[in-house]
Amino acid sequence: MVDERSEKNLATCKPPVAELGRVLITAAKEKGINAKVICGSRSYAEQNDLYAQGRTLPGKIVTKAKGGQSWHNFGMAFDIGIFSPDGKKYYGESAAYQVCGEIGEKLGLEWGGDWDFVDEPHFQYNPKGYTLAQIRERHEKGLDLFS
Repeated sequence: MVDERSEKNLATCKPPVAELGRVLITAAKEKGINAKVICGSRSYAEQNDLYAQGRTLPGKIVTKAKGGQSWHNFGMAFDIGIFSPDGKKYYGESAAYQVCGEIGEKLGLEWGGDWDFVDEPHFQYNPKGYTLAQIRERHEKGLDLFS
């Protein structure tokens, strides 16, 4: 059983993605890592707001993806956060992300920590090897993203 916050965020993802998220969080916990899913699906508008951050809105740039250009927009991705054992402190940087990345990759997830634009909290699931454009098209047509 994962924590309430993780479960709430995973519930916004496609069921196979949510299940992999639960397994990742549970495996991290078994290694003494307090990881929580801090974001699941995002609407195009939410994605555009994140994209504006560091550009037209205050803050640092956290994404290169506009609405419709993120796996989050299709329920195929989630982000984790690493927290102190008591859950009160969030660690934006931690060696625990690498451990979680290794767990996720063993589960068949793609990990953002391996990208040129490093995004250690990010995991996405693409078992059919679709391009983002193909996923967006399938989503917009109401087609299954896993077949």
